[in-house]
Amino acid sequence: MKLDGHGYSPSILHRILHMVVVTGSYEDAATSLSVSSELSISSREVNKLATAIGTEMAGDRDSRTEQYVAQPLPRKATKVDVCPDLAAIFCDGGRMRTRREGQGTGVHEPHWRETKNAGFHRMQSQSFTEDPQPDVPQCFRDQAYVEKLVNGLKSLKNEGREEETDAGEPSGETDTSASTNAGTTSAWQPKTLFRTCISSLADSKTFGPMMATEADRRGFFTAAKQAFLGDGLAYNWTIQKRWFPSFTPIADFVHVVEYVYTTAKAIHPEVAPRWQQYLAWATACWQGRVGDVIEELRQWQARLGPLVKGQPPPDGDPRSILQSTVTYLTNNLPRMDYAHYRRNGLPVTSSQAESLVKQISKRVKGTEKFFNDGRSGEAILQLRAAILCDDTRLETWIRTRPISPFSPRCRDPNNKISA
Repeated sequence: MKLDGHGYSPSILHRILHMVVVTGSYEDAATSLSVSSELSISSREVNKLATAIGTEMAGDRDSRTEQYVAQPLPRKATKVDVCPDLAAIFCDGGRMRTRREGQGTGVHEPHWRETKNAGFHRMQSQSFTEDPQPDVPQCFRDQAYVEKLVNGLKSLKNEGREEETDAGEPSGETDTSASTNAGTTSAWQPKTLFRTCISSLADSKTFGPMMATEADRRGFFTAAKQAFLGDGLAYNWTIQKRWFPSFTPIADFVHVVEYVYTTAKAIHPEVAPRWQQYLAWATACWQGRVGDVIEELRQWQARLGPLVKGQPPPDGDPRSILQSTVTYLTNNLPRMDYAHYRRNGLPVTSSQAESLVKQISKRVKGTEKFFNDGRSGEAILQLRAAILCDDTRLETWIRTRPISPFSPRCRDPNNKISA
């Protein structure tokens, strides 16, 4: 039956772990298992199993990452049976609450931590001689929709962001359904055929090689087309330059909408002029004329006057908002040639990344949920990401995992632990 030291067969263990990551807590998982499977197991035991198996998966991930990084340069790209037409990587950060490890029972030193999340999409893509969508999509020309979208982005808090951001870039995941639905699917847009994902509490320097290892495992470095999408956070583009230099870097257009709409709102008190200004700027950016928008914003800066050095501007000061937008667009200008990306059949929004963050957060995020900074926090992320992949990696791991050398099955007749 392939029982290990826990006494559960692989099929039962898979059932337990699946319930761990689709319910809201270990207690809910234990209750659901008792009802649906007539399996009597305590929430404490469920927690221990999840931490143990998730930690094993994290260890295997780290081992594969070390092997990938240790390869002599230039690394030889892994080939797969089905070479991706378009390999697209979407990267975004989320949040979860953790507590200090090794402090006994209860919640000690609670704090927000940032999760790093990446989706790896094998996509079907076309190419076009002309821009297949020269006009801004209808969703971005719907005033109510844009207002809801921007309000959702602006409602973000700074909890959980552990690394520096570009000036003006919000932190944490985008907690709004509007952004997930941004850019309703059109004929020109690439379509996802298969997705895998990874998630971790690691910092960006550690997460970058993890991403590269997963991408190579999927044969992404042999793809005909390659794209890397993210928001304006500096570390996303550091990862792209270091580990994915052959991938086309693309700044999420949804954040461009946020910046230009917020700026139009700051400089135009009346609704009609504000909306017309936003449409003009959004259209220019969508068509790849970001430089024209930057120039016009600088003209507005000259008209309104400079900020006073050493004196914080009042909330909502148009001069401060203008500066944030100029900084954001200038920093990301090389990643905003949207007309060119569409002609090549590349995605221009990272809604897939934000959708992934929400799927991860559904299990780990909540003011009442606390995971340890160490093993349990990392373990739950491995299990949750595994079931969100289109492959069967969780089930496969459970059935093929190396059994612990401390298991009774691994002891020799003299009761010694075998090598």
